[in-house]
Formats: sequence, structure tokens, C-alpha cells
Amino acid sequence: MKDEKKNYMLEKQNYIRVRDRNRKIGLASMILLAIGLGLKYVDMADVGENFIWLGVVMVIYIFGSNMMARSAMSKYEKK
Repeated sequence: MKDEKKNYMLEKQNYIRVRDRNRKIGLASMILLAIGLGLKYVDMADVGENFIWLGVVMVIYIFGSNMMARSAMSKYEKK
């Protein structure tokens, strides 16, 4: 029982670390999306689309990373 609790606590700490990192990356992603939309607004669509796609790719990375961290933590769910 003690090893299970230790593993659960380690996985929870890893999940919290990943979640906090992804929040920072998410902020950067939203900034990139805003820059891209602003550039499209001022008729620089070719550059703006690159920023928008970079922001979308970062959002997809964040979603996948959160899902993998959550599934790793759920293996050690408290019973």
C-alpha cells in the first residue's frame, strides 16, 4: 500500500508540473494566435497565417500532453 501511495504522489507531482508548463505554453499560443489575427487584419495575411498555424499546432500539443499526463496518473488512482 505504501508503494502505491508513493507512486500516486509522484505521478500527481508530474501531472501538476506538466499542467503548469502547459499553461505557460498556452499563454504563448494565445499570443501567437492574436499576433496572427492582427497581421491578417492589417493585410499581411501570408505572415499572419504562419503565426495562426503555429498557435494551432501548439494548442494541439498542449491537449495531447495533458491527456497523456492524465492517463499516466489515472493508473495510480486512489482506491
